[in-house]
Amino acid sequence: MIAPSILQFWIGRLLINVPQITRVATRSVLPLARRARPLAIPGPRQKQSVLKPLLFVTSFSLFSSKAKQQEDPVVGKMAEETVKTLNETIEHADQLFDENNFQEAYDLLQKYPQKDTYEIKWRLARVTYSLSKANPSPRKEELVREAFGYAEEALALNDGDFASHKWYSILLDAKSGLDGIKERVTQLETVKKHMQRAVELNPTDPTSWYILGQFYYGLADLPWYQRKIVSTIFATPPTGTYEQALECFEKAENTKPNFYSMNYLMLGKTYQALKQADKAKEFITLAANVAVLNEDDKQCKEEATKLLKKL
Repeated sequence: MIAPSILQFWIGRLLINVPQITRVATRSVLPLARRARPLAIPGPRQKQSVLKPLLFVTSFSLFSSKAKQQEDPVVGKMAEETVKTLNETIEHADQLFDENNFQEAYDLLQKYPQKDTYEIKWRLARVTYSLSKANPSPRKEELVREAFGYAEEALALNDGDFASHKWYSILLDAKSGLDGIKERVTQLETVKKHMQRAVELNPTDPTSWYILGQFYYGLADLPWYQRKIVSTIFATPPTGTYEQALECFEKAENTKPNFYSMNYLMLGKTYQALKQADKAKEFITLAANVAVLNEDDKQCKEEATKLLKKL
């Protein structure tokens, strides 16, 4: 659900059109016993099977003596209840998110008593950013900055999970866009670094490949005058090609077919840029015929319909 915004007015296609990604948003494997299946933005999401904030509880029990555990049965029960409550909270929040009920998901996460938990923080980053899409400025800007704060905290809590890098890259780009052209361009390399790290940590997450593809496409499609702006800031400007973008979009689609409407659109646009008209028409047609379930689908359908008329 990558609705156009004032963040993109100056640089057009330079930077990623970050997905709100309702049915394929990033996430880790849903924790513990309930499931270990990939998760969905259109489609599946992957969830962590181990929750970092709870590792201390686990470690403590491993180093406790048997006698001590027998002395404090209530402590163990409380820990189990905490895990259960966290699991239930994030599973419910993920379900609400998948159903595009962003405000309800946000409210649920905010009510969790231990909001400093990693699994809560990155989900707050995701859903707060999603909420920003439907809000006009200045509320949109407030929500983007709030979401970036959650992403920063999540990364500090766990830099070994792909979701923290994914949402940090998305929100760093969105937030830096609020701070002006120079700041946004200055952050290009950092945004790219965290995108690549997300892919390294979880190469089976289609959304991460999509976002990296958007980054390469934006650089490849940059007009000369915008390229000149980038070159004044970087001694060695970041580069991207249509071929790199295509590879990422194809990896995303191969990982999870039909996971996200905008990936169809970007495949079509990339093939069009590479002068492969038949392939371009194939994917743009798919994009023009998606079922509209959220703002991303709506934008995808509208843009693809316009492009088809020009083919």
